Amino acid sequence: MVPPHQIDPKQERALFAKALSDFLSPKFLTLSVAPFAVTILVALAGLYLLSGEFFHMLSAAATASQNPDGAQTADALTQFAKEYPIISAILGSFIFKAVAGTLFYIIGGGVAVLLSVLLGVIIVGFFTPVIVKEVQKRHYPHLARKATVPLWDYVLFMIAQVGLFILLTLLTLPLWFVPLLGIVFMHIPFYFLFHKLLTRDVAGEIFDKAEMKRVFKEARWRIVTTTLILYLLSMIPGVGVLGQVFFVIVLAHQFFEEAATIRQTL
Repeated sequence: MVPPHQIDPKQERALFAKALSDFLSPKFLTLSVAPFAVTILVALAGLYLLSGEFFHMLSAAATASQNPDGAQTADALTQFAKEYPIISAILGSFIFKAVAGTLFYIIGGGVAVLLSVLLGVIIVGFFTPVIVKEVQKRHYPHLARKATVPLWDYVLFMIAQVGLFILLTLLTLPLWFVPLLGIVFMHIPFYFLFHKLLTRDVAGEIFDKAEMKRVFKEARWRIVTTTLILYLLSMIPGVGVLGQVFFVIVLAHQFFEEAATIRQTL
């Protein structure tokens, strides 16, 4: 077994090569269509709804600034327009809409890509048992899939990780607007959740609770290296949603190899 804190580049390359060979087979390519289609549809629908609300707010500001007395006083935006007519006029102007719209789609598009990657990880989770079972059938028929981690344990884990993701997002949010460094800080919470969800999802199909704890401890840096590479790949347009099945295949190979090693030492 490679020492816990040592990364073997040759092993990593072999891991990805084996996973890519599996992914390019007709069965896995076909299986990739469903997560890809669902992720794209949900992401586009979300962006459409958010953009509609955003531009509705700007239009309402313009209308309220031009005729505040004719609008309903119950509307908080109308009240704002009455109190600050100059600001409302600026918000409703064509130039501001053009600039704000451009920024919205640039920033919103970037966040949408990150969210679509996480959405893809969640959606592909429903297909993980099938993917892991196929990888086992092709390469590791001699290794049993224990998969004995209780469902409630997984649910509690998910809730905890989403909570930590929200906390990390709130802590790093002010740093998102720092030039250059903001790009790094923006990715910290998203990579955290990507890593946690993907590894736990795949490992839960192969190990029991004790084995999972041992592997996550002894192979921690090898797993982090793999998921970091996968996360960087997911930033390539299209790969983040189309490559989710490939990501699961990569980790399935890694965890089966880890299982073979630790079970030999028992």
